[in-house]
Amino acid sequence: MLLIFLAMFAAVAARDNHFGLPCRLCRCFVEYTDRDMRIPIKPYAMALNGYDSTEDRCLATCLIDKRCKAVVYGMSGGRQVFTCELYEEIDARSSPIYSPYMNIYIPRSTCPVRIPIQAIKMVPADDSSLKRRVKMEKRANRKNPFFG
Repeated sequence: MLLIFLAMFAAVAARDNHFGLPCRLCRCFVEYTDRDMRIPIKPYAMALNGYDSTEDRCLATCLIDKRCKAVVYGMSGGRQVFTCELYEEIDARSSPIYSPYMNIYIPRSTCPVRIPIQAIKMVPADDSSLKRRVKMEKRANRKNPFFG
């Protein structure tokens, strides 16, 4: 029985999914956890299929793209569930803002990790990122009904 459990656990842990493996390329980035970009800043590219993206694949895409100055990856909710967005600029004075389950990654000047990771297919960004952030800001500024 124990052997069957260990075999099932190993099969699940070996899958390359969102929560199974630790981030290997995170050492190449400065990470801001639970943070997102402010509203006026718009990404120039987004993952074609956010659900199939992983943290490492999203970060690898940024390392390959010379225009990328910042990455936002996290749980966005809705149909896509996960989002991977690339930004050409970051305003250090007004960004990042608090947003649960979202992380901002800023590439370091050098990357000590050399792991061949497949990049994500990206498309030009639409307004879904702005809509998500507007919704999160409204939720953050909403008055708590339990504290009158």
